[in-house]
Amino acid sequence: VSEKKAKAWCASKGNISYFETSAKEGFNVEAAFQCIAKNALKNEPEEELYLPDTIDVAGGQQQRSSGCEC
Repeated sequence: VSEKKAKAWCASKGNISYFETSAKEGFNVEAAFQCIAKNALKNEPEEELYLPDTIDVAGGQQQRSSGCEC
């Protein structure tokens, strides 16, 4: 893919960032990843985390009304 085509595609998708990278040579891979990660986190809506009530498993023991105590 030519640089011109790649940049045109990026522009058509909302002017997303364009990076030439080389995993083989380690060129620009870190910068591209950092940019993508920052943009993804910036565009993600914040959600409230669901944290269920905790259960106290170390606390007092329940008394059993009948049956074995296995």
